[in-house]
Amino acid sequence: MDVTAAGAQLSRADALLDAFHGFRTELDAHYAQRERIVKLSRDVTALSKQLIFALHRIGGGRSRKQVFKEVEGKMADLRVLFEKLQGEVQGADFWRYQRSVSPGIQEYLEGFTFYYYLQHHSLPTLEEAQASLVPPTPQPAASASVPTSAPTNELSDTAATDQPVEAAPYFRVTIDDYLGGVADLTGELMRLAIASVGKNLSDSLAGGDGGGDFASIDKIGRLVREIKGEMDPLAPYAYWLPKKLQVLDQSLGKIENASYNLRIRGAEYKDSPAMLQALARRMAEGGGERRGGEEVEASA
Repeated sequence: MDVTAAGAQLSRADALLDAFHGFRTELDAHYAQRERIVKLSRDVTALSKQLIFALHRIGGGRSRKQVFKEVEGKMADLRVLFEKLQGEVQGADFWRYQRSVSPGIQEYLEGFTFYYYLQHHSLPTLEEAQASLVPPTPQPAASASVPTSAPTNELSDTAATDQPVEAAPYFRVTIDDYLGGVADLTGELMRLAIASVGKNLSDSLAGGDGGGDFASIDKIGRLVREIKGEMDPLAPYAYWLPKKLQVLDQSLGKIENASYNLRIRGAEYKDSPAMLQALARRMAEGGGERRGGEEVEASA
């Protein structure tokens, strides 16, 4: 082998080595970025869970105003995380790391839709969910007064600069993430319904008819049934949806059983305050099993 051939072979080896060094650098950067995104997504998930727990404190001795004030603080903390996450998922990187971001977004949407429901007694649209991820518009700085002798074009330029610029959202809310958040919301609605059952049963000890107020739990039940009716036809088109629908069915069953217990068992035990209190406690802790009253009676 002459010197020229040896040099050419060495050059090809160096080129391959340099190429693989480049691949290693690119993969290291990719893995590091994905780890940062996963960590931020987990932080969003944890803070969103805290937001949901705070919302469940409504009716537990704290006023709605106090709870909503605490929730707004957590929403502000979430925006800080979203701002950090935005820098990691710019452009095509959003779709590249969408599966890493999705769990945090769905948990946030679950909390946001729950917050929206408690405020408006309805579900937010996809557009409203997307609007919740738009950074707050900064207040324009107070500008000095413009002299009356200033030319007209200068006045128009000044007015144009004072117009607030519409901010872009931190990132896109996909239809899958929106549907996943709404599906997860049904679990929180079930807990809200069960809590209202326990409260209604306890309130009936004050001399009511044992049935309590059905409006809240019946409205929640209708909403969950509507969500189920809208999502069932979509199950063949989303691989992740059947599992969520299974959990949704369980939540709906607990709501219906809780309504049954509120109407029937509450009336049966209205003359027995101890059993009624035990039933209310079991409803709040166990999810409202239909045979809860019989079990209470057997253990009494």
